[in-house]
Amino acid sequence: MTRRLILIALTAAALALVFAAAAPRADAGISFVDKQVQAGGLLIQNYIDKYGVAHQFVYPDKSMVKKGGGLPDATLMWPANPWTGKTMGQGTARGTYTYALGAGGTSYKLTMHFSSGSYVFKGSLPSWLKGERDTASLQNVLLLQRYLDVYKATNNNFPATGSLTPATLSGYSWPKSPWTGTEMVAGDALGDFSYTRLSSTGFTLKVKLSNGKWSSAFGPISVISRLTATPGG
Repeated sequence: MTRRLILIALTAAALALVFAAAAPRADAGISFVDKQVQAGGLLIQNYIDKYGVAHQFVYPDKSMVKKGGGLPDATLMWPANPWTGKTMGQGTARGTYTYALGAGGTSYKLTMHFSSGSYVFKGSLPSWLKGERDTASLQNVLLLQRYLDVYKATNNNFPATGSLTPATLSGYSWPKSPWTGTEMVAGDALGDFSYTRLSSTGFTLKVKLSNGKWSSAFGPISVISRLTATPGG
């Protein structure tokens, strides 16, 4: 190889090294202090997820996501804001976090605020579990629908609005919410039902689904009068 070719090769190699050194790395924009903020978020997410698992994947309210807010094990250790040295709390300044719940409380977003930019942690109820619990909730409503028609056949009317309870339908096997494992109730939480008597011949019955919305309304079953039902059946 001639001296000229050797010089060209060395020059090309030197330029390659210069460009490689100048190329930005994937983590070049995250400072050491911001990484501490990110690590603090990972700890908080662990507390949030532990709560979710213990509560049928319904995640904690915003008021709980803080030191002393009631999350499991959170009193043992809570991250500090590396920029202030104080307990990390909710906010939008650097070293703080923003926590937001999704529809029905079955998902969340935890945003950690950096010196520049942010990092987001997310969690949600597994999609297959949503379908399973919605199906169970709808089956519960169908059971109550059947009970109401049998009640009407015996009492010549449907229960008054607000009075659909296990006591009203005494002797019947009351359905349990797939979200709590306890008896289904009238309310606004996932798996709860809403009942309204429209008249002596009609009613609407709905259940709260995993998307935080009410199901379609159910009414009397037209053929139930031809059926014979036994309490608890």
